[in-house]
Amino acid sequence: MSVLVFSCGRTGTNMLLEILRGAPELQAIPFVEDKQVFHRAELPSNYLSKCDTVYLPQLEMADRLLTLNPDLKVLWTIRDLRDTALSKIYRGQPNGDSPNLSDDATYEGCLEDIEWMHKVYTFLQERHPTQLLVVKMEDIILKFDETIQGVCTFCEIEYREEMKNFTHRYRNSHKATRYKTLDPSQVALHERVDTVYEGFFTTHDIDLESLFANLEKYQKEFGYQ
Repeated sequence: MSVLVFSCGRTGTNMLLEILRGAPELQAIPFVEDKQVFHRAELPSNYLSKCDTVYLPQLEMADRLLTLNPDLKVLWTIRDLRDTALSKIYRGQPNGDSPNLSDDATYEGCLEDIEWMHKVYTFLQERHPTQLLVVKMEDIILKFDETIQGVCTFCEIEYREEMKNFTHRYRNSHKATRYKTLDPSQVALHERVDTVYEGFFTTHDIDLESLFANLEKYQKEFGYQ
């Protein structure tokens, strides 16, 4: 059984990957993210990695990978898209998680990245629904045992308590420094937009009302209001 954690950035892909590194049935690749996974053919039977949708250049490449690997399970992480956008914009600032401004840290770049994510999701849901499981980041944080037990059932692996002690496994240095346990403060950031990230959004001219309105059409599809 091979597993790919997949979605756009800032939706919990790293967190879910490190949780699953507690499963001895799976063998994570030695680097944090497999940006070339959609250029590969057959994957090892115990393959485990993550990839962001930005590294998928063509929808047909995803179709090819899942067709060549019928045992591949895709765990599609998702997060309230308003919170996703806030995280993308703040964490993507220079000297945040990157020395340069990230492509998805602007209004236009953030919207484009999420729109591509939705397009990829819709494509996979139509072509390979039995290989795809949606996993909400909020559910991992607030309902860990229930959520990860469901993930394990889908992936046909055994749930283990070690999965919950995942933060020490972070190989992403920013994540390792920032998170020492499950962090409920990462849920519903949009309800505290004036105070999150040390008031960043009160001092930067970003039209969040318009951005959130553009994201609204995708919210209900993923079960958010």
